[in-house]
Amino acid sequence: MTTTNDQLAANATCSFGPKIDIISYHSCDASFMAVHLTTKAAPDCFVEGTSMWPNEHGGFNVHVDLSDERALQAAGRTIAAAGLNKVKVTTSENDLRFDVITATQFVLAMYSDALENSGFSVALELDVPNLEAVRRNVSIITLGRVFANSPNNIYHTTELLEVYFKALEQAFTQNKGQGQLSFKIYKAGDALFDDNCVGLKTVGQSSAYEPCLGVVDYIVPGADENKVDIALVGKGIAFDTGGYDLKPSNYMQTMHTDKSGMIYMAAATILAGAMGAGKHVRCYMPCAENRISANSMVTGDIITYPNGVKVEIGNTDAEGRLILADALILASKDQPKFILDSATLTGAAKIAVGRDMCAVLSRSNKMDPQLEQAFNYTKEEYWLLPLREYHKRYIKAKRATIANTSHGDGAPGASTAAAFLSYFVDPNIKWTHIDLSNAYNKESSPYLGTGSTGSTILAIAHWLVGSQY
Repeated sequence: MTTTNDQLAANATCSFGPKIDIISYHSCDASFMAVHLTTKAAPDCFVEGTSMWPNEHGGFNVHVDLSDERALQAAGRTIAAAGLNKVKVTTSENDLRFDVITATQFVLAMYSDALENSGFSVALELDVPNLEAVRRNVSIITLGRVFANSPNNIYHTTELLEVYFKALEQAFTQNKGQGQLSFKIYKAGDALFDDNCVGLKTVGQSSAYEPCLGVVDYIVPGADENKVDIALVGKGIAFDTGGYDLKPSNYMQTMHTDKSGMIYMAAATILAGAMGAGKHVRCYMPCAENRISANSMVTGDIITYPNGVKVEIGNTDAEGRLILADALILASKDQPKFILDSATLTGAAKIAVGRDMCAVLSRSNKMDPQLEQAFNYTKEEYWLLPLREYHKRYIKAKRATIANTSHGDGAPGASTAAAFLSYFVDPNIKWTHIDLSNAYNKESSPYLGTGSTGSTILAIAHWLVGSQY
């Protein structure tokens, strides 16, 4: 018996992943553990800094440190780390009242990959419209987390995109999305792919599973179908061995998540649509596997992109930027007002900023004000890294325009990767690159559990809704 993509998609939204119940505090029963949030410290009988302790009502108090902007998210992680998965949450302090953003983060903090086959329940002091908004946010972001963390042997390239979009489409409908949603996959034999996707063909030629380019369009009713307002691009390496520059096994263990940029960007598109974004958003999803075979790219190979840029392969493990280049060229052809790309692109970004925030780079060396506002509003952390013209010297090649990896003493990996991408973006279009250093937690953080984090989905969705582009 074979399983159809429709069946897989139904599984993805119904039983694939945790069942997360978010209900009103007034609807819960005695089976819910009472948790009270407070700014008060634990009694003296506890070790200093204790964040959770039993109270006189048979439940638990959880300390919330208001000096931390993500304090309520940290409280959710504290509760989950204690093993509680059915809680009713109260507070008597106005500073700790939930809104949609903080409640969303609180619930997201309770999730970890260990809960993918189970679930949890949370009762909150919110009215019905706000509860519905939290459910919408959590359901779509969790769907992104689950697919970003999915094993490589379940979905490969085209099937991954087909199943994921079906799941997103169902989530869009369930959350009363009103715009027009469409999806198309381009692969070998399609003119758009054959004429434009040099990077995808180069990286994907080593795998038995064909590379492809997915394109999601969200169009608000009344918008011009031929005019793209914002283009999103996400890196989708379904699995990354490193190619002939093979990764050590300890670095390869999490490479099923090298598709996170693509997965998160598509989730942000759908969430923005469910929130009522008033524009035409196009999301490019280049997807390939970086494997080893007789057909693999090798160092010294030279490929030429449709915009005339020649790239020499200096390292087969710097493959993500090769497929992003395809999508950035196509996005530039759309002439949108803004191009935003996201990728788990460099280890250098993780070393620079850690895993609790993402790195942001742009030609202006400033965070776009509207994007900054969205990140600050949703309490998603980022750090601006430099992108200077002189960074291009680190990727110059003797036999081509540029190399796909940096060289020279002190080469800054995150900045040189962004410099590479800049060759494929129309200089007249606003562009920002996110190096998604916070896509995955091998170990839990103070704010999120182990596994795929879903970070940036909420911020980007709010930017798509509120920006004037």
